Amino acid sequence: MTNLSGRNIISFDDLSIDDVLSIFETADEINADPKKFFGHASGRIASTLFYEPSTRTRLSFESSMQRLGGGVISAWDVNASSASKGESLADTVRVVSSYSDIMIIRHPWEGAVKLAAEYSQVPVINAGDGKHEHPTQTLCDLYTLRERHGSLEGLNVAICGDLSNGRTVHSLAFALARFGSNIIFVPGDGNDIPDYVLRRLERDYKAHIQKEGLGILKALFNSESPTETGSSINAIYVTPKEPHQLAMSSLEGNTVDFNIPEGESLSLYVTRRQTERGSIEINKGDYPFLDEKALSSSSFKDVSILHPLPRVDEVSPEVDQDPRSLYFRQAAVGIPIRMALMLHLLGSTDVENKKEKVFNSGQFSGVKYARSDFVCSNETCISNKETQFSKPAYEIVKDKQYKLRCLYCDFETICDLVGNIESKFFYSTELLDRFLPTVLLENVRFFRSDEEAKLAGFKKASDRWNKLQWKTGRNSRDWIETITE
Repeated sequence: MTNLSGRNIISFDDLSIDDVLSIFETADEINADPKKFFGHASGRIASTLFYEPSTRTRLSFESSMQRLGGGVISAWDVNASSASKGESLADTVRVVSSYSDIMIIRHPWEGAVKLAAEYSQVPVINAGDGKHEHPTQTLCDLYTLRERHGSLEGLNVAICGDLSNGRTVHSLAFALARFGSNIIFVPGDGNDIPDYVLRRLERDYKAHIQKEGLGILKALFNSESPTETGSSINAIYVTPKEPHQLAMSSLEGNTVDFNIPEGESLSLYVTRRQTERGSIEINKGDYPFLDEKALSSSSFKDVSILHPLPRVDEVSPEVDQDPRSLYFRQAAVGIPIRMALMLHLLGSTDVENKKEKVFNSGQFSGVKYARSDFVCSNETCISNKETQFSKPAYEIVKDKQYKLRCLYCDFETICDLVGNIESKFFYSTELLDRFLPTVLLENVRFFRSDEEAKLAGFKKASDRWNKLQWKTGRNSRDWIETITE
């Protein structure tokens, strides 16, 4: 058993595998005897702040708290709250957290819940922040998969639809990688999985990533050959084994068509177009669709079908009665899962204090770049919306280019230029890897354009500097590797 008391759940990475299994164990007990848990949260109050519409998440959290014997205060209509008067999220959270013992927040801006946790007096749960993450939905997803298949390790899960804007997709991908599942990303209408998600899967979870043809997954598309409609649809296949090298080099080109080995099952996790976040229909037929015809394929005999809901038109109602469809069960387990999670965060379970590795979204093992004058490129990042209260910080990432990953929203901003505070010159970031001695981290400033660098008081270095090469005999290494030695 693990101790989750007082913790924030902002990202799925805030939960260790032991944490997840402890929550599942408690959820199993609740399923077996729900009345036994009434009164466990007596005298406690949950506050729900929902700046976006919600049915399942908000109602299941509120129902869960009431089933535990606690109370609920709710602000689910932004127009009826002080936010309509211009009140900041930070100020709202400071006030509301003094009224409650636990806070559940949904917000349209990425990183908003992380900022809220910085100002809250009580544990904060992320109920969805923009297109970023939705960790409690992932707990429901995993619990449903485990119920059906018995284990998550080695499970084949095809995640289909809007992979770019779907927050449930991102949290689920990190979770499945942690449990050693095989993940197949099948984008709809060109809404591919973000690079930062793939990079984390490869770097943090040591996954192997390659591009494959759709294979048996072609049955999910209306057209017989989706590539004929004008866009190229390929599956990105992620397996829990060491990559040959980083930087997703294995994504170059196609290998083979995707298939499932005989005797293995497949789960289809279908998502809708996130139209409220800019997802649009590009080519009719280029979005995954499930109906009886698609499911008649012999390849889908042992399939299970999940959907975070709401659905629009990507799953036909005729599939609802199919025993392979689990999405309404997936919604129903939101009660035992969220009851269990709140019990743990409120310290209302019998757990042992045990030292273990805790994944925390506020911590990372990379190189931190903290400058308030660098602006995240993601317009809907909380750091661009509440500049007075946010504390911008970035992780320096290097694959083919240098990028800064925002620690609020995970969005990666490409930085082609860098300045040296000592010399006041700026130049291509490629030169960072060639200078000897190495430029110290505290002397580095990253820029996106010449204009930005010049406004900061830096002068452009001579073009001759671009011809600078490594000294003879020196092994070529990234600057970031050198400064972390």
